[in-house]
Amino acid sequence: MAESAASRPNVIWVFGDQHRAFAQSHMGDPNVHTPQMDRIAAEGLTFRRAVAGNPWCTPFRASLLTSKYPHHCCMRTPDRMDPELHTIAEPFNDAGYDTAYFGKWHLGGWPEDKGRSAFHIIPPGERGRFRTWIGYENNNSQYDCWVHGHDATGDEIDLHKLPGYETDALTDMLIDYLRRRRAPSVPTSNELPPNPDPFFAVLSVQPPHDPYVSAPNVRTRSAGDIQLRPNVPPVERIQAEARKDLSGYYSMIENIDYNLGRIRRALEETGLWANTHIVFFSDHGDMHGSHGLVRKSVPYEESIRIPFLIGGCREHYTGRGGSRDAPINHVDIAPTTLGLCGLDVPEWMDGFDYSGYRRYSQETPLPGEPDSAFIQQYVHKRPSGLDRPWRGIVTRDGWKYVCLENQPHMLFDLNEDPYELANHATDGRYRAVRRRLQDRLAQWISDTDDEFDLPEH
Repeated sequence: MAESAASRPNVIWVFGDQHRAFAQSHMGDPNVHTPQMDRIAAEGLTFRRAVAGNPWCTPFRASLLTSKYPHHCCMRTPDRMDPELHTIAEPFNDAGYDTAYFGKWHLGGWPEDKGRSAFHIIPPGERGRFRTWIGYENNNSQYDCWVHGHDATGDEIDLHKLPGYETDALTDMLIDYLRRRRAPSVPTSNELPPNPDPFFAVLSVQPPHDPYVSAPNVRTRSAGDIQLRPNVPPVERIQAEARKDLSGYYSMIENIDYNLGRIRRALEETGLWANTHIVFFSDHGDMHGSHGLVRKSVPYEESIRIPFLIGGCREHYTGRGGSRDAPINHVDIAPTTLGLCGLDVPEWMDGFDYSGYRRYSQETPLPGEPDSAFIQQYVHKRPSGLDRPWRGIVTRDGWKYVCLENQPHMLFDLNEDPYELANHATDGRYRAVRRRLQDRLAQWISDTDDEFDLPEH
C-alpha cells in the first residue's frame, strides 16, 4: 500500500554546470574549501563513480528530466526538447507533490546567433510541467542574470533581471519557496502559513561554467597558487590558461558551497530539514588543461565524472551513508530521486533506481543494478576536444573503454591509473580485456536502440 503524500519526504535537487567531481575538498582537491559539500558527504551518501553519460549541457539536462538516453531526447547543444516527452515533474505532480524549478533550463533550442538566449522566453507549454517555473534558457554572465516563467497559480512572470550574483539570487528564490512551505510544527507568522504538502524543488545554476569570474562571499586565490592535476602537460601556455581559469572556477564552487549552507539553514529554521532529501550533482565536468584540453564533451574523467551526493533527512537515515562505487549515470538520477520518496518509477524512464543504497543501507550491488555506465557523444563537437562521435562504458570494477567509429580510442584501468596516463586501447596485451568490454558496449548500444559502428575485435 502506498503511503500518503503527506507522509512522504521532500526532495531538492541542487546542481551547477561544469563542476567536475574532483573539485571538492572531501575528494582531496587542495585548491578548494567546500565544508557544506563535505558535510553532506559525511552525513549522507556519496557516489564516487557517478558520471555524466553525455557530458554536454543540453543532452544531459534532457536525459536528467526524462530519464531517456540523449538519442531519444536531445543529442546536441542547443536542441529543443520535445514538449510531449514525459518529465520527472509528472510522477511527482501525480503523487500530490508541489513541483518547482529555478534557474538554467537550456532545453529551448535557442541558438546564440539569433540573439542572447538569456532573453529567449520559454513557452509555458515547454517548461517540463513544473507547477512553478522561474528560469532562463541559457546565460553566460553571472552578474547579469535574467529570468521569467510562471508561479504556482499559473500567472506569468515577466522577464526581469536578478540582483547581484546569479547563484546567490537564485538561492534566494529557493529559500523564499522553502519559507512559504514551513513545517506546521514550527511557530509561524501570518506571512508564512503552514504548508504540509510534500515538494520536489530544483535549483539549477550556471556557475562554475565559464566565464570563470570570481564570485562574492568567498576568497579569491592567486592563479600562481593553484595546484594542477598530474595529467596537465608541462606546457607553459596550457598550464597558464588552466591556472587562470581555475582561480575563478574554484571561487564559483566555493560560492555554491556557501549557498548550500544557506539552504541547509533555511531547512533547519523552517522545520523541513528532518524530512527533506538534498541531491547535489552537476551536468558534467571541465578539463581545465588535463590532457591539454579544455571544457567538456570528451570521455576523460575530468569531463564525465560529476559530484553526486545525497544528504538530508538526517533523523530518518542516520548511519545510512558512506561511499558507494555504483556506476550511476545521468539517466539514473530521476528514478533514484523518485525512489528516495517511495514513489514508483514509471515505465517510460530508462534509468535505474539507486535509492536502495540510501533507504536500506545497501552496501552490495542492488538487485538488477547495471555493471557499467553507458557514455556517449552523438554528434561532431567543435572547436575544442574530440571532434567526432564516440561511445564507451565505465565499469563498476574500474575499467573505461571508448571507441570512435570503427576504431578503439581509450582503454584505461582507472584503479591503477586514475589520471589516465596509460592508454591500452591498441595494446595487444589487453586484447582479451578489450574484447570483453567491447562486447558489453555492443550490448549497451543494442539495449538502448542506439546505432554506432564499433571496431573489429
